[in-house]
Amino acid sequence: MIHRLKGPFEKASMPFVDFLIRHRFSASQLTLTAFLGTILASILIYYENWIIGSCLFMIFSLFDALDGSLARRNDSAKPIGAFFDSVMDRFSDSAILFAIIFYAFNVGNREIFLLGLLALIASLITSYIKAKAEKFLEFGSIGLLQRPERVLIIFLMLLFHKYLLLGLWILVIGGYITICQRLYSAYQEFNRQSLS
Repeated sequence: MIHRLKGPFEKASMPFVDFLIRHRFSASQLTLTAFLGTILASILIYYENWIIGSCLFMIFSLFDALDGSLARRNDSAKPIGAFFDSVMDRFSDSAILFAIIFYAFNVGNREIFLLGLLALIASLITSYIKAKAEKFLEFGSIGLLQRPERVLIIFLMLLFHKYLLLGLWILVIGGYITICQRLYSAYQEFNRQSLS
């Protein structure tokens, strides 16, 4: 859904990307900055600084969305950069969900703790299926909750933390629906290849 806005987002962000290029920022530096910013946001969330933490999480998630644009804009796009970005994305996703899990442990909320763990597993498995399938298939963007949707839901549930439980339920249900969608799509593609 949200990934369809990638084109307009990249177009709107071009002045900022050009600014970064003029100041000799590389795509890898942007990826690393986004990751470190997410770590800072996660620490703030753990200490229940919800508004600042959620806003920093969204700002640095937007930074992370620009590294590919920057690499393409200054002709520095390489497989190693995409690999580094993908690994840092997994660390970032894990960090913010770990902050929620540890917060739940501290306050003794078992439901948030369990849902946080299930959301973390869903996030990692969703990404793993795509990474594994792309070794064999033209996989593309498949599923209800891809990374941009997950980032938006996490931002909103942290900003309005009274709805943290609701946001986690959406992440968990949507996440496992996405896993099923991706598994089914991969199964269909593998079957199609074996018949051709």
